[in-house]
Amino acid sequence: MLFALLLAWIWHGSWQRQAVEQELRAQQQLLVYRAALESEIARFENIPRALRSHPVLTRALASPDDVEAVQQANRLLAQLAADTGVEALYMMDERGDTLAASNWDQPHSFIGQNYRFRPYFTDALEGSFGEFYGVGATTGIPGYFFGLRLGREHGAQGVLATKITLLELERSWQPAQDLVMVVDPDQVIALASRSELKFNTLIPLSPPARQRLERTRQYIPMPLQPLAVSRKGGQLVWQEHRYLVSELMLPRLRWRLQLWWPSRPLYTTANLVTAAAGLGIVAFTLLLLYWRQRRRYVQAQLRAKGELERKVMARTAALAASNRQLERQVQERFQAEARLRSMQHELIQVNRLAALGQMAASVAHEVNQPLTALRNQSVNTLLLAQRGHTEQVEQSLQTMGRLVDRIARLSAQLKLFAATRRKTRGRARLDEALDNVLSWLGSRFEEQDVRLHRPPGEIVLPMELHALEQVLANLLGNSLDALAGRPEATIIIDAEARQLRLWDNGPGIAPELIDKVTEPFFSTKQAGQGLGLGLAIVRDLVEASDGRLEIAVTAEGGARFTLSWRENEQPRD
Repeated sequence: MLFALLLAWIWHGSWQRQAVEQELRAQQQLLVYRAALESEIARFENIPRALRSHPVLTRALASPDDVEAVQQANRLLAQLAADTGVEALYMMDERGDTLAASNWDQPHSFIGQNYRFRPYFTDALEGSFGEFYGVGATTGIPGYFFGLRLGREHGAQGVLATKITLLELERSWQPAQDLVMVVDPDQVIALASRSELKFNTLIPLSPPARQRLERTRQYIPMPLQPLAVSRKGGQLVWQEHRYLVSELMLPRLRWRLQLWWPSRPLYTTANLVTAAAGLGIVAFTLLLLYWRQRRRYVQAQLRAKGELERKVMARTAALAASNRQLERQVQERFQAEARLRSMQHELIQVNRLAALGQMAASVAHEVNQPLTALRNQSVNTLLLAQRGHTEQVEQSLQTMGRLVDRIARLSAQLKLFAATRRKTRGRARLDEALDNVLSWLGSRFEEQDVRLHRPPGEIVLPMELHALEQVLANLLGNSLDALAGRPEATIIIDAEARQLRLWDNGPGIAPELIDKVTEPFFSTKQAGQGLGLGLAIVRDLVEASDGRLEIAVTAEGGARFTLSWRENEQPRD
């Protein structure tokens, strides 16, 4: 324990020492990056001041309809832009309309564009020196903008703007192993050494911030999505790499210059230092133990024979006692397991007898009624035959046939319930299964005047065809039973790739009975109208196909059955 604590202390100290050294190095690098950025911006910020009183510009501003004056301003700005290396120089009137621009003869000319929505324009028009960074509204090229008011308070006024790009500065950051970026007050990455970082956000934008950025069109059309970064133990995780962050404030535009440097080298070095220290401690400890062992070796040899004999005797006695105790424990465990198996067997037998008794009672009750009716009908048929009433004999025989069919349906339902664990997984078309079911249930729809709304198209569900037919037959049969004698009876079926919904406008199911209706031999119908196995069969078939059955009551009071299958479930045998 002490050794582990010592190694942990060594590892932590090594890691902290490296972290401090790396932080100092990062701060020095940030100072260099900040100086380069501020120097790049400072190179061009005085250009508007130098040109604010130029007669060519003031004449064009005062006479915007003078084509020659405006053309002279265009040529002047183009020449100055070429000489200074700025991206663009342009002059706007007090409404924000561009009168003259250095790119007047280029496809994406600023001439005629209105930039009054830009903060550098409004700041300059109010008398201050406007500064702004954003994506060009006309060219789509990011840049840094300066704005300065032209003209006098009582004369024509306008704004002279300068746009510079910082792309070369960003390219100079790319060879660095660390991640360099500039973050604005809204947590948007405005500049970055890696293109995939640029114009993402460190945190999701709040609605007011997004509205403000959209109003100034600062980053349009960039999506400004949150960067896929997470925090673990005070570190940032991006693209499966961990980073520590150093930061330096930039007074301009309240920017923050950040340097993300990987923490993996710190862990590697700390592990190596700890391993070396651990090996040294182990080696020293082994040498110390060896020296002490050698010193005691001579004395130990003198006592070895007698001590060994005493230990052997004591150990033998202890082993014998342990063996006896172990034998008792093993015997007790065997006895406990035997009792447990006996109790489990008895419990299984009790459950089987209870289920068998319940099933036998239900079957006897359901079968006894048609058998009694069949017996009475056979006696009546015999009497009618003896009296020569042929037509009544035929009707009686038809009644007997229906009673036999009823007994056969009860038997088939029992067999179906016993076979619900057969293959149910697969793929089947809903329209095919529904057509098959309606081939034998269609007459009931006509007799009861029940309308059926079914989904259009070929919808495939993850269930074997015969199993799906059994599910539909039971659900439709239950709905038909519930709708007996109701006006405007309707059954609606709706489905999609992995969900089937069926509901009716019948009396519905009492909320306290929803959890019970899927239990075998439970029925809400009157005695003699079913075994209570229909919904139990549906539940077993759906669950066997890795689905789920949900039962609810609609707002109108009818019953709704929803069958759902998991999205990632693949049909299998």
